[in-house]
Formats: sequence, structure tokens, C-alpha cells
Amino acid sequence: MTVFHRFYDFARRLDSLFGMAAMAFIILLACANVFMRYVIGRPWGWVEEVTVFTFVWLTMLGASATVHAEGHCSIDVLVRRFPAKWRRAVAIVSDSIVLATLILLIVYGIQLTIKGQTKLTPILGIPYSYVDAAVPVSCGLMLMYYGRMFWNSVRGKTRDGAPDGGGEEESAS
Repeated sequence: MTVFHRFYDFARRLDSLFGMAAMAFIILLACANVFMRYVIGRPWGWVEEVTVFTFVWLTMLGASATVHAEGHCSIDVLVRRFPAKWRRAVAIVSDSIVLATLILLIVYGIQLTIKGQTKLTPILGIPYSYVDAAVPVSCGLMLMYYGRMFWNSVRGKTRDGAPDGGGEEESAS
């Protein structure tokens, strides 16, 4: 197994693990704050900041996990009717557009993260760069996942790397 494949698998597992941990953390923190507010009578003021920041990371990493699982929305009613060569060409073009968009999001996300170092949260005084970093990190993961799908499309394989048999539509034409 190559270094890329090991890193790819590690990132995929870490992505999913962090998502589960972040969701559990948000739920536990919210429940603890409800207890503090209604039972003890002294709510924690910082909980909202922490849960919002954690939710931002959860959302962005959830998006990358969705890309990896190919769970993103696509409207391919017309493309499915194309011959295999055309479907492959459409996949290459659409993947190229997504890759270019992800590169732009990484570049501007890094700029946003750098600018966020001077802006502090109102209660905890944490730099917003810790929250803003979710954009380039998750887009970097998406770039890796989409890059693999793009490479498989270029090589004439299905998204998961299996050889593309051309489909039944190809033999009917």
C-alpha cells in the first residue's frame, strides 16, 4: 500500500471519527448547560461559542465525508442516457470544475484563517482563525477525495476504482 493510500485511509477514518466525536460533544455540552441553567441556576456563558464553533467544524468535515461517500446531490437524468464515452467526458469536466472550485476555497480559506487571527471571540477571546481553519482543512480533504475520483475517471474506471464496463446503454446503441 502506498503512502498516499495510507494517508487517504487515515484521513477518511479521522474525518468520520471527528464527526462522531464532535456531535457527541455538542449534545453533551448542550445537555450540561441545560442542567446548569434550570437545575443549578447558573448557566455557562461560553457554551454557545464552543458549540457553534464545533458545529462549524462538524458541518465542514461532514461535507468532506459526504464527498468521500459520494453522497452529494447530483442531477444526472440526462447524463445517464449518454454513451459511456460521453458520461466519462462529463465526469472529467465536472470533476475539473469541482477541483478548481476547491482550490479557490482552500486559497481564500487560508487567507480568511490568517485574517481571523486578530479577531477574537467575545466571551472566550479565542481567535476566529481556529474556526475559519475548518474551510481550508475540509476543502483540502474534499480535494483529495475528488482528486481520486477525477483520476479514476481519467483512467476510465468507475469512481471507486473498478474498471468501467461501459454499461448496458453502450451495447444497445
